[in-house]
Amino acid sequence: MSALAVKSAASGLSARRTVSRAALPAPLPRRVVRVRSEPESSTPSSTSSDETMQKLQAQATDALKFVQSKWESTENSEKPAAIAIIVGVVVAQIAVGATIDAIDKIPVVNKGLQLIGVAVTALFAYRYFTDPSERESVKKSVDAFVKSVTGEK
Repeated sequence: MSALAVKSAASGLSARRTVSRAALPAPLPRRVVRVRSEPESSTPSSTSSDETMQKLQAQATDALKFVQSKWESTENSEKPAAIAIIVGVVVAQIAVGATIDAIDKIPVVNKGLQLIGVAVTALFAYRYFTDPSERESVKKSVDAFVKSVTGEK
């Protein structure tokens, strides 16, 4: 190969490189966002959040004491069954959550189930809230359910 052929081949190669580089878009300018933090001040909102935290801690302590008292009052023969029920509920919650997530990722099914939910809610509201006698029966059944859950008579 002669020197002229090598030189022309090299110049053709460099011409191709410049053409391909010219076809690339120019880089976008960078934007900088600066966030200023305001100094913390002792406002009434911080005292209300402290009160809320204290209330939550008190409720958590009460709940823990309730669970401990129920656990201590449970017979030793029933404790494995209680643990099995709790584990079963946790596993069922995980399985149901995974199933709902999988169904929710299917676009058509997701929108269809939402539409069915809205339709059933509208039908329930129309059927039970437009007729006064039906409203009373719903109110009585809800009150009876609340009383059975809370233990009131």
